[in-house]
Amino acid sequence: MTRLRRCVSRTAAALVGLVLLVLLTGFTYEQIGRAREASRLPPRIGKAVDVGGHTLNLYCSGEGSPTVVLEAGGNEPGYAWSSVQTKLANITRACWYDRAGVGWSDPPPSPRTSATVTSDLHEMLSRAGAPPPYVLVGASIGGEYARIYTSRYPHDVAGLVLVDSSHPDQQEPPFMLSAFNLMPPAKRRLICTALPIMARFGILRFAASRMGGPPPRQPSPEFEILAKLNAQPTALRTDAEQTCAATEGGRLVPTLGTGNPELDNAARNAGSLDDRPLVVLTAGRYWAPPGLEKQAADYHEIWIHQLQASLAQLSRRGRQVVVDAHHDMSEAPTAVVTATQQVVHDVRREHE
Repeated sequence: MTRLRRCVSRTAAALVGLVLLVLLTGFTYEQIGRAREASRLPPRIGKAVDVGGHTLNLYCSGEGSPTVVLEAGGNEPGYAWSSVQTKLANITRACWYDRAGVGWSDPPPSPRTSATVTSDLHEMLSRAGAPPPYVLVGASIGGEYARIYTSRYPHDVAGLVLVDSSHPDQQEPPFMLSAFNLMPPAKRRLICTALPIMARFGILRFAASRMGGPPPRQPSPEFEILAKLNAQPTALRTDAEQTCAATEGGRLVPTLGTGNPELDNAARNAGSLDDRPLVVLTAGRYWAPPGLEKQAADYHEIWIHQLQASLAQLSRRGRQVVVDAHHDMSEAPTAVVTATQQVVHDVRREHE
């Protein structure tokens, strides 16, 4: 019996020691990562604009009115718009920015919401001396933010371009959902509860370093900058905190929309776009894993002919254009530039 107790005690002590070693290793990894973070971040492109307690990064170039404001999709930095923004700057003032916690912007003081994101944008543009009217260009989830901004600041927005925008009533097939949205509520709650610990002991940093697909054979300087910005653990934590807050700590498992019910409800309640010039660009291509081609094709038909078509109906002057490209429109940046130019010209004619 004494030998058994000694064996159990030694095993327990070894396990405790192992756990402490893992925690110490994770903590050290996190502290080293934080110390090196500033030096690894690419030199700032844009300028820091104080919006009251934290700064957002804004980059603008070009001259003229209306000002085009580019709203990125997902949790992407605004720099993802750089090639489109450069072309648009030839015809008018064009800007991209980083939401709080992304790119070169400071983390938010509390989890982001649709209200804080749009308030930050409004305050940043005002303090940066970029007056309205604006043409908002929103990709994916950025399309929902563009609609919410328009409902909150209707006198600022003269026109919109929605680039394969998310829809609050979309019901994606399971293979299109994120890993978090496929988890049962108990696991989601555990992750949300453990987020501060995961950040403190390097787990989020390690996860962020493993995100993203393989680089191209000859990555461009723009690709490398974007990859470094996306690999920041702050961006991953900011996105996770927003999702956890929107789902009541992971308790809610939404069946419709983007996985963020707070944002989807705000977009759903944003109302119409009246008679503003509006172009809805819809991706004509889609991806499907082997064996799920029919499921993907059926959903894509709904996406084009119902969900995206309903977005075009938000304005009496809305129209839909189906583009031969996938969701991110990387194959067709010219389509985004052309649609935005058309809306800019429409706005200018109205103000002549």
